[in-house]
Formats: sequence, structure tokens, C-alpha cells
Amino acid sequence: MMKRFLLRLLFYVCVYVILHVVVVCAVGPFVTFYRPESGGHLFSRTKEIPNYKNPDVLFLGSSHAYRGFDPRVFDQAGIASFNLGSSSQTPMQTEVLLKKYLDEIQPKFIVFDVFPIVFQLDGIESTADLISCDHIDSSICKMAFKSGNVKVINTLIYGLYQEYVRDIRNTLNERIIIDGDQYVPGGYVERLTDSTLLDNGSIKVRTINILPEQLSAFGRCIQMIQDRGIPFLLVQAPLPQRTYHNLLNYNEFKNTIATFGNYIDFNEVLQLDDSCFYDEDHLNQKGVELYNHCLIEEFIRKVHK
Repeated sequence: MMKRFLLRLLFYVCVYVILHVVVVCAVGPFVTFYRPESGGHLFSRTKEIPNYKNPDVLFLGSSHAYRGFDPRVFDQAGIASFNLGSSSQTPMQTEVLLKKYLDEIQPKFIVFDVFPIVFQLDGIESTADLISCDHIDSSICKMAFKSGNVKVINTLIYGLYQEYVRDIRNTLNERIIIDGDQYVPGGYVERLTDSTLLDNGSIKVRTINILPEQLSAFGRCIQMIQDRGIPFLLVQAPLPQRTYHNLLNYNEFKNTIATFGNYIDFNEVLQLDDSCFYDEDHLNQKGVELYNHCLIEEFIRKVHK
């Protein structure tokens, strides 16, 4: 009797799983986070990786990385670079990307942007971005199931269907310009609108609450880099002054990050005004170029001293 019950239960579970997969594949855009053409242009970035072997610098981090490090500025200084940033990339997603691509890219140096807010994110947005825009392998599947988020798992199902049935990685050519953002070869995304941060009221106060799992993942990223003998620099990109000063317990965060390696808070090096930003977090092109020239000076001083 029990055996019959278990067999029937197994049958219903299998039917449910099959029907669930079929439904997700049929109505994917409505029940998933799947967006291969995202504003972060990760789809184009990951497809470019084979063209950027052994660069002088590899950039890691969230949108502050892919919107903050312009390879054209570094090229002018004779420094070859590649940007592996992604939207809301937390250390957990950085770890997956490093496991997949660090040995393939083989950079001479790494600049790791450590925007404090990403250390308190659950990684849902960035996980969905990787599923949508990167080649799905076992590490991405594991990350999706570890999230425990039903919509992320649905995104994984639909992403597998798009990649392995629809062959999207070979059939989709991502648009260069999406919603005013232009992809630049080498991984950078340039904001095309000549916008500046407008004073539209007070900036919200944000407390930095580092999640233990994010700090552990960050430590594993650093260990992975050190195991390969690659020198690295941890950086905090410039922020609008009122955003910067409204980050509570920031000194505690800085002291924690500094224990992992050489760290520079560029808010202490560059005091940029609002004309260098297009929102309360991100630099516009003017700000990016000022920041990058300053970083190049630090890079040359530390690497070629």
C-alpha cells in the first residue's frame, strides 16, 4: 500500500515538474526576471571575454565598476583593460564570475570596486542578470537554487530553454544603445545624456549592514586572487558628497574592507561636485574621466614604482 502511494506521489511530482517547466518556457517573460538585453550590457560583455586575454587590469564590481571605469581612458595611458562588472553585483556573483573567467582572462592586476551597499543585498537582481546574460553552467545553477527565490528558479528554467533550445547566445546581437546607455568594447557602459545630478531634496540616510554571507564570499574572492599571485587594489568610487556623508557607520565598513588588502576611498582623494554625477550614486562621463585619470596615477605609482 505504502509502495503504491509513493509511486503515485512520485508520478504526480514528475507531472507537476514537467508541466511547470512547460508553462515557464511558454510564458517566460511574464513569470521570470529574464532580460538578456539589460541596461548593464552583461550579455555583450561576457561574449567579449575571449577577445581580452591577459589585460593589464581587470575591473570587478557592481554598476560603479561597469559605469565607472572607461577602457578608452586607460588605453590612452597605454593600459589595456577589461571590465567584468555587472548590475548590483554582490561578492557572491563576483565569486561565480571569477571561478568561471579568472583563469581565462589572466589579468596582470585587478581593481575591485567595493560599493558598501552591495554587501547588504541578497543578490537576487545580480543572480537573475547572470542567468539572463551569461552562459549558464553548474555554478550559475547552484547559485540560483541557493537563492531560494521561486522567480529566480523560474528565470533559470527559462534561461536554460533560451540558451540550449533557442540558442540565444548565438542568435541575439544585443543593441549597443539601450535607454540612453551605450556599450563600449571592453565592458564599459557610457551614459549618453549629458545629465548632472539635480538637487531634488535630501538624500536618504543609509546604514551599512554587511551580510555575513557576502563578507565570506568577498573573502573567498580575495583568496582566489591571491592564490594566483595577482596584485589587486580595492577602491570606493567617488560619490556625491551628500550621499557619501549619509552613509552611516561608513568608517566601520572601511576598516573591515581594509583588512583584506590595499584599499583606497577615492572620496578622500577627489571631492567632486554634483556636475560630475548623473544620479545620487553614479558618475557621468565628466566624473568618470576625472576619476580614471586619478586612478591611473595610483596604478602607475603602485605597479610601476
